[in-house]
Amino acid sequence: MASLHVICRDRLHLHVTQFPEFESGYWDLSEGDAQRLVGGMLYLHQKKGEPSYFGGTVQSYRVSGPEDVIADRIVFTITATAEGKGASWRGASHGMAWSSGIIE
Repeated sequence: MASLHVICRDRLHLHVTQFPEFESGYWDLSEGDAQRLVGGMLYLHQKKGEPSYFGGTVQSYRVSGPEDVIADRIVFTITATAEGKGASWRGASHGMAWSSGIIE
């Protein structure tokens, strides 16, 4: 199962649509990477050195349009899970990494 860890400070662009379903965006990912994550896990971290504060199963994604905060970015629909919280960062960890990259 694919997973992705990302830095998302202060719950930026994370909102509940209908609990336990949330939207998280506006991620600079390819549609191919977004598609690979459907059915996988997305983990949100304040910092790479801190456990995830939110995470869940990716149900779907959409590409944001001109009416959104940022156009042409990926917005995920996620079902929050208990396993999504408290996960350690895995993947790319260099100083400028905002994303782990897709982990299989």
